[in-house]
Amino acid sequence: MEAFCAYQERCLFEIKNKLEEFDLSDTEKTYVILSLKTNKYWNEERFAEAYCQGKVRIKRWGKQKIKAGLIQKHVDSGIIKSALESIDELDYSNALQSLFEKKSQELKSEKDPWIKKQKIMRYLASRGFSFEEINNLVN
Repeated sequence: MEAFCAYQERCLFEIKNKLEEFDLSDTEKTYVILSLKTNKYWNEERFAEAYCQGKVRIKRWGKQKIKAGLIQKHVDSGIIKSALESIDELDYSNALQSLFEKKSQELKSEKDPWIKKQKIMRYLASRGFSFEEINNLVN
């Protein structure tokens, strides 16, 4: 389990799912989790921050999609909030701008500007960006 956690940041949900693969009692599972926490192989705050940074820089996700991903991993709402606040605004705006330019280039053959704008807005919303962020960029 230490190797599993050392390979990349993990959350408690992922650790518990991995422990289900082994034939361990509940007390043994609890012991393993406490051992991982004590030896700093697992830290929920560190996981949430790494998750946010990776999704912005690599996947170019918006905050809404990142938040939904963290909720699916059963991360505490307070940790989610602080992790979202730790996102570098320059990286975040660069991701939004990059996706906007990419989609605009794909839709350059679209004749109707209103339809083009709607397609871009829908695409950016599907990537997890808020309406306000999209609207500020498109307008």
